[in-house]
Amino acid sequence: MKTDTLFYKLLESQPALLLRLADLDEFAVIPYRFQSIELKEKAQRTDGILLPDVGAPADAPVIVSEFQFYPDKLIYTRLVSETALLHLQMPEIVRFQMVLVLRSRAIDTDAGAWKALRKDGTIHVVYLDEIVEYENRATTPEEKTALLLMQITVTPENRIADDALLPKLSSTIMATKSEVLRKMFRDLFVSLYASKYKSLSLEEIRAMMNTTEIFDDIHESRAVQEYGQEQREEGKLEGKLEGKLEGKLESGIAMLTSGIPLVQVASILNLPVDVLEHAWQQSNS
Repeated sequence: MKTDTLFYKLLESQPALLLRLADLDEFAVIPYRFQSIELKEKAQRTDGILLPDVGAPADAPVIVSEFQFYPDKLIYTRLVSETALLHLQMPEIVRFQMVLVLRSRAIDTDAGAWKALRKDGTIHVVYLDEIVEYENRATTPEEKTALLLMQITVTPENRIADDALLPKLSSTIMATKSEVLRKMFRDLFVSLYASKYKSLSLEEIRAMMNTTEIFDDIHESRAVQEYGQEQREEGKLEGKLEGKLEGKLESGIAMLTSGIPLVQVASILNLPVDVLEHAWQQSNS
C-alpha cells in the first residue's frame, strides 16, 4: 500500500500521535480531528491537518503536516505555502503550527529561507527513522500500535527484524479497546507487509501471522483477501503472457522450418534472437 495512505489512516484514528512525535505535548489534551483539505489555489490536497474539534479552546492551533520520504529542496517552502493558502481559505483561524515528517535526517534538505520558523518552533521536524525514541512516550495501546506500524514502514527490508516485532505488535493490538480498531490495525499491517515484501505468498502471510492471537481469524481479513485476489490476477496475467509467448515460439519454429532466416523471424515476431534460437534447438533435439 502507499505509505501516505498508511500514515493517513493511522493519524486519522490517532491524531494525538502526530503531536507527540512533534514534541507538541502541550496540545495533546486538545481534541483534534485529522483530515486532508483541498487547497483550491493549488488544486491539490494537503498531506494532513489537525483541526481543533468540538470542545477545543478558541486559541487552539491548526496543525499542518507534510510527510516526505525522499529529498526535496522545496519541501519547507511547500509546507509554508500550504499553510498560507489554508489561512486564505480559513481566515478565521488565528494560530497555525507546522509539522514536517521526514523519513530520516539524511533527506533533510535544510529549511533555507524558513530557518527562522524552524528555530522558533513554528515548524517542527520529525525523523521517522528515530521513531523508537518516541515509543516510551506513547500513552495508549493504539498509539503504540501506530508507532510499531510506522517503524516497520520506514526501516529497510529485514524479515528477521520485522518478524521479531510481530509478538509485540500483536500484544499492543490486542490491548486496544475497539474491535474495529483492532481489525483496522491488522489489515493495515497485512497491506504494509505485503507491499514491503512483495515476494511473500498468501500462504506465507497466513502462516506467519497465525502464530499470534490477533491473527487467528486472518482468513477473514479484507487485506488478505485482496492480496490473494491480486496474486490470482497476477497469475492469470502471467499465464496469458506465457501462452502468448508459446504461441509466438510455435509460429517462429514453423517459419524457421520453412527456411526463413532466424534474425528475420525474430524481427517479425518481436522476439529476442537467443530465445527463439533456444526454442528452435529444443524442438530439434
